[in-house]
Amino acid sequence: MGTSLLLHALSLQDRILEPNQLPLAGHVWAFAKDDCSREMFVGNCISMLSSLGIENVEVSWNDDIMAFDARYRDEAVTVIISLRDDSLASDYFYFMGIWSCPRSSKAPESDLFSGLAPWSDDDLLKPDASFSVMVSDHPLMFPQVNDLLGQEVFGQRLYNDHYYVCGRTVVDDMQSGEFIVYPTASGLNHGRHEVRHLLYSLRNLMALMSRVVRLYERILEDDVGMKLYQELMLLMNRADQDAVPVPEWDRMVCENGRISLQAASQQVHFRTVGNELHGIRRLFDAILTELNVSEMTGVPSLFDRMATPFVHSFDLLKDRVEMVSRSERQAQILQQLLHSRMLAAQQGLLSELLKQMQT
Repeated sequence: MGTSLLLHALSLQDRILEPNQLPLAGHVWAFAKDDCSREMFVGNCISMLSSLGIENVEVSWNDDIMAFDARYRDEAVTVIISLRDDSLASDYFYFMGIWSCPRSSKAPESDLFSGLAPWSDDDLLKPDASFSVMVSDHPLMFPQVNDLLGQEVFGQRLYNDHYYVCGRTVVDDMQSGEFIVYPTASGLNHGRHEVRHLLYSLRNLMALMSRVVRLYERILEDDVGMKLYQELMLLMNRADQDAVPVPEWDRMVCENGRISLQAASQQVHFRTVGNELHGIRRLFDAILTELNVSEMTGVPSLFDRMATPFVHSFDLLKDRVEMVSRSERQAQILQQLLHSRMLAAQQGLLSELLKQMQT
């Protein structure tokens, strides 16, 4: 089939999986490791490739990284499958990518990988993230970029203004993105190590963004704090009754203790989620630092757009933590009330006994 797109990406010293030949077009899918095993992912890759018309592939879950050349729509492509690699997001996701070198360098081609969604018709796993990348070997005019992306464009300057990356991302049940990379000036010796590193970085940024969205969804579904607060309000009403049977005091004390313990456990859980969010944010920022990001005049920031899920996740987590803290404070108040009411009830009982003894 000729020379593979991979030059030395699979060496022990450099396990970045992205190619660096220009021009370049590719599509990458990420599947959460929380939702599928290695065996399930490998089987899904084989089925996905088969549905795309790429047959007779040999994929094994015993290998962490697999790369092979194939043909897709009469084009030579390289398929890269990662069960485990050195990327920052490998703890969270499996990856599969398909890469090709467009025949013409006049403009990047978008038709080869457009509309790839084999899971929509087949019984296949839906990826958590899916994005396409086109890398040009020459400068592009911004109207060309607008035409290729077709919607509002976000962008950044990279590597001391040597490259532009433009694109857009969509946050949904599957995080998706489209990116176009092109040099800022004409030249024959573009830094191919920079191209590979940029593609590697985009994969990490998309995956980390997807992980944050998953955390956001989990936090959103976690309404334990509100349930605890509602339980405490009901318990407060029961404790506020004029006459409370003696056995009921014990039940209410135990129930209040259970709520307090659950609230404390929930605080520990939220602290763990918060630590993960802060850790992912630090990784995200470290990638941007390596890319040497600067703004494009008149174009909204692409990476600020990709960082939006962090803002929403931190805000939501803060609200959830505050609700649990409110429940903890309410449980402490209720504990004091129960204690006071129990003492008052005991005092009343003793008074009745004394009266009976005196008569």
